[in-house]
Amino acid sequence: MSQMPYGPNTPAVRRFLVDFAGLSQTDRADVVSRYTQLFESAAWQQAERELGRVIVASGRESAQQALAGPLLQLVRRAAPAAEANSAQDEAPELDDVAEAALAALLTLLAQDLLNIEQRRTLLAPFADVLPGWRPPE
Repeated sequence: MSQMPYGPNTPAVRRFLVDFAGLSQTDRADVVSRYTQLFESAAWQQAERELGRVIVASGRESAQQALAGPLLQLVRRAAPAAEANSAQDEAPELDDVAEAALAALLTLLAQDLLNIEQRRTLLAPFADVLPGWRPPE
């Protein structure tokens, strides 16, 4: 397995995964609330379009796909054992924070290709609960 599965920003992605794993349910709910407020804004939509464009243009799609497993482990809702056995073929139920976490991870994956405003916008849902992930002013 490659030492840099998430491209040149692998260290930042790994740090975020560790920090994200430590969030409380209250912090996750705060992230979801901020994400819900931001995600339909013009700034968010523009930043997200640019994020998708730069990932493809830079050839980082395989790094993007490599994020799926670690993220899924952190956002999959636990099902009771009886339900888990009967639902093995179904898609896992995800925590509401999954979309915001994916946006943050992809932002970090491509942070060297995005401008400060785009990074600030896409990381904003986590700014208060993970202050270390605020882009510099």
